[in-house]
Amino acid sequence: MSAKDCYGQSIISLRNVTKSFHGNKVIDDVSLDVICGETFVIMGCSGSGKSTLLRHMTGAIVPDQGNISIKGKDIFDISSRELNDVKKTFGMSFQYSALLDSLTVEENVALPLREHTKLADEIIDIIIKMKLSLVGLRGFEHHYPSEISGGMRKRVGLARAIALDPDIVFYDEPTSGLDPVVGGITDKLIKDLSVKLMITSVVVTHDMHSVFKIADRVAMIHQGRIIEIGTPDEIKNSKNPFVHQFINGNPEGPINLFKEQI
Repeated sequence: MSAKDCYGQSIISLRNVTKSFHGNKVIDDVSLDVICGETFVIMGCSGSGKSTLLRHMTGAIVPDQGNISIKGKDIFDISSRELNDVKKTFGMSFQYSALLDSLTVEENVALPLREHTKLADEIIDIIIKMKLSLVGLRGFEHHYPSEISGGMRKRVGLARAIALDPDIVFYDEPTSGLDPVVGGITDKLIKDLSVKLMITSVVVTHDMHSVFKIADRVAMIHQGRIIEIGTPDEIKNSKNPFVHQFINGNPEGPINLFKEQI
């Protein structure tokens, strides 16, 4: 179900999701909808719960309470086989790329194709070249991760994330550790791929430059709770003091990381 098939509908739905670790509530009664075809950004301070929320959406963490649905299916109320089928429809771009150092670029990108399909090697080779072209890395097929830059490794991870033509791609801190120019290139790539491939993108980040470049809608999470959702313009003009402090990077305000246990 690509964006052209469900445009304007909810593709991911969270209702009253709560999660605690060792008595510490890290996700607190979160409800939200991600609309098919949009780039939905979840922003917040380090430790606010944004990456944990993302892991719930991918089925990696089971909530203590609440429901999470993807394409109308409660992902924790279906069989493991059905859940695996749902997982095949989304890709994941990890914060640190998560490439296997012992494999070449093309071997890393091929991993989901070899694991989840029975395609012939020559077809897989064509798909790999296509995906690497989309992220600007044709010609680097035989390089190892240690032989390319951090920004290029991120793009290899993205090529792997889109290898199976997913309907949804999840991004965890896609510009973390990148210089401003490479970060800007990464932002443009995320936006371009969302349009070209007609996919829904869910991006977790604390990079404000990235937020306002790529987002259709933004949710801010603080101490495990969603405190505001809106368009980039609505977030920029928010009267919420927590949102205002975060987007402007003010050291003074209601967010005090020295006092808060997050």
